[in-house]
Amino acid sequence: MAEHPLLIFPEPSLAERAKRSGGGGKVRVPAAQRQAGRLTPQFQRLQQAMDRQRMALQGNSFGLQPEQALVIETIGSIENFINAVKKVDGLEWLGEFEVDDIDPEYGFEDAKDPEKKLKGRLFLIMTDQRALQELQNLFTNWQQDNTISFPRGLAPLKQAFAHLHTIRPWDAEDRIRDTGIIEDWKDRIEHGQQIVPFEAELWFRNSPGRQQQAQRYLSDVVDALGGEIVQQCVIPQITYHGVLGKIPIDEFSALLAEMARLRTFRLLQCEDIMHIRPVGQCAIRVSDYLSETGTAESEAPTALSQEGPLVAMFDGLPLTGHRLLDGRLIVDDPDDYESAYQAKERLHGTAMASLICHGDVNENAEPLTRPLYVRPIMQPRRGFDGQFVEAIPDDVLPVDLVHRAVRRLYESEGDEPPVAPSVRVINLSVCDRYRPFDRGMSAWARLLDWLAWKYNVLFVVSAGNHTQDIQLNLRRADFQNLAAEERERRVIEAIAADTRHRRLLAPAEALNSITLAATHADASPATANPHLIDPFAQNGLPSTTSAHGPGYQRAIKPDIFLPGGRQLLSEKLGTTHPNAILQTTFFNRAPGQCVASPGPAGELDRTIHTRGTSNAAALASRWANVLFDLIQQLRSQPGTNLPAEYDVVLLKTLLVHGADWANAGALYTSILKNDQNSRTFKDYVGRLLGYGSADVAKVMVCTDQRATVLGAGTLDNEEGHEFFLPLPPSLSAVTEKRRLTITLAWISPVNSRHHSYRTAHLWFNPKNDLAPSRMDADHRAVQRGTVQHEVLEGAKAVDYQDGDTIAIKVSCRADAGDIPEPIRYGLAVTLEVADGIDIPIYQEVRDRLRVPVPVQSGGRV
Repeated sequence: MAEHPLLIFPEPSLAERAKRSGGGGKVRVPAAQRQAGRLTPQFQRLQQAMDRQRMALQGNSFGLQPEQALVIETIGSIENFINAVKKVDGLEWLGEFEVDDIDPEYGFEDAKDPEKKLKGRLFLIMTDQRALQELQNLFTNWQQDNTISFPRGLAPLKQAFAHLHTIRPWDAEDRIRDTGIIEDWKDRIEHGQQIVPFEAELWFRNSPGRQQQAQRYLSDVVDALGGEIVQQCVIPQITYHGVLGKIPIDEFSALLAEMARLRTFRLLQCEDIMHIRPVGQCAIRVSDYLSETGTAESEAPTALSQEGPLVAMFDGLPLTGHRLLDGRLIVDDPDDYESAYQAKERLHGTAMASLICHGDVNENAEPLTRPLYVRPIMQPRRGFDGQFVEAIPDDVLPVDLVHRAVRRLYESEGDEPPVAPSVRVINLSVCDRYRPFDRGMSAWARLLDWLAWKYNVLFVVSAGNHTQDIQLNLRRADFQNLAAEERERRVIEAIAADTRHRRLLAPAEALNSITLAATHADASPATANPHLIDPFAQNGLPSTTSAHGPGYQRAIKPDIFLPGGRQLLSEKLGTTHPNAILQTTFFNRAPGQCVASPGPAGELDRTIHTRGTSNAAALASRWANVLFDLIQQLRSQPGTNLPAEYDVVLLKTLLVHGADWANAGALYTSILKNDQNSRTFKDYVGRLLGYGSADVAKVMVCTDQRATVLGAGTLDNEEGHEFFLPLPPSLSAVTEKRRLTITLAWISPVNSRHHSYRTAHLWFNPKNDLAPSRMDADHRAVQRGTVQHEVLEGAKAVDYQDGDTIAIKVSCRADAGDIPEPIRYGLAVTLEVADGIDIPIYQEVRDRLRVPVPVQSGGRV
């Protein structure tokens, strides 16, 4: 099959952005008197909570006045609500996010479908006594006459009272919900640990003086409990104020024995605390069974490039002298994490570095020629169960550690210059198992999004692994007789039913990052073991351990899938449950992806087989390195000028461009689609499949029957660029099936206190006559993140003239505040028919593209 280079779009036309249509349905609200009667007790409880806070703060030495964080949940949106809050002296805006699963009750219902779940907003506001009293007075006035005029600027509060679902204080239960802190405390008590570390994220206050007050008061509380504050970190750009502390275990023992006392525990009563979590939970389990190793073959010497590293890896410390890694790594360890490692403990970093440099060793791929920058952010330790893990240390805030590590790449520290300013991709194959995604963005994800924008860098992040048991809807006695296809069906049903417990793990929800999930695939030879179960009849389906989406505001997450190794299961025996239960197996032999590993005595030539989303992320970073070389080659062609500032968005575009649902789409549809979810099925299954499995190799070349064209540029608010894809004359009026794939990617500034979060929204409308049928992901979900990837197909005869084109308009609008500077984007468009069909797509598209006009660095295309 003939292969051809990618093509470049000529200069697009500058235009106004496209108009957007649509909007939410209408919601019926309860009558004012019914609403007032229901809300009055809630306001009374707010005042009672404020009175308790005032008593707790009596005589404090920090000048603190009683305050309270309020949770205000409304049905529908409230126009200008933020501005109204800011006009009330004593109210401070903390944040907001959308809610889309509110039950229709209390007189709230969708005007067309009374049973439909409702959408709303959840507002977070800090109030003092005076502001709370003013809110109560306004509510009382509205209760007596809902047509009353409010003072200038406060009219949105009338609408808020009419749409108000709940108003309550943020309490102790909110501070620990879904954090795993109780389980962590119980484990530490059970294993006799004397000191309990904790991480508190405080409400971010705009005033530095108020931040210091909150810090001092928390220190006072911790001191009174016999503990101490170890570290704090404030990053205003992501509204983050984190504190690391530790408290003697004695303070928790009695508390956990009587959970009813939890609300009264002084640490959890601090109004300035938003969340309190365990520390050191960015832990990766690694196997102790290093006897199950192979031996890496000696490789032919590879001439390494003298260029700086393109990819950075933040992970555990690799075994730098390993036969497969020797001379390929630049290890930067300013915190001296190496001192805590023995050679045999350098497992995860060695495996990830091996995958980035070599891929799956069983595939015998060419190694990368650029060095890999490595910053150790983990250390080895034993868990409570004796299991060996590598984890971020207990005495470090992960957000602060990653922030310092990224800043060190690009900024000077004293007399030291930036250590690796050439890095354009940062691999993070780590996650926090106690921070599953739940509505709001984690501080870690907010950090990655801000850093991606600040330094024009692409983060490649693993979605996270969930290794809990899989309970089938099938009696144990019937399981043994299942055919492979029926077993596959039962496993997919069980995992889909458990999706709430398989959510993305922070920071996988980061909007600007590429988030990787794993497919059940590798290059290892087939193995036969009667005690192990292959859950799938075919390779390439989502792994049983991969985390599910969606991301923030139901954006497509994970973005793409790459091979993560075949994960075998075993039947769980010795249980009394009547249904069959499958459990994840852990071992270092095949199947799986073959990677470098230390030997049991620290040998430098051993390999093991591993599985998981960490592997998929490492492979994506490897592909990014290869794609960068491709962009460099395109840049060297005569008449082509793609400035380096577009490298990151083009890498992001190309990593996703080859993705589709392939066989998984039809299989999951046949298993999971039903009458109840048919209307929103694509949106539902998108959280399981993302954009699909990415064929990156396919994206790198064109064929006679496939043409891929790249574009790039910058857009400001309300602007648009129109690209024109020439239509090949030989495809006119024929009925051959054709596919059109369009991918748009950008990196957006973010606004952590706005419900939209994403400051810049770019999009295109893929409507066309040649390939009119949208495939794969839901057409609304694809516009919620920072990658829009559309796969379209058609087979009807379309009559057009030579010179006709498909117009693709890329538009930009402000989504969460003002856009600070024009937004860089990358665009890839592929038109193809099946191989072997005698239609010269590539030649005819190439010949009809106009002579490219160079992209001007720093300006418009």
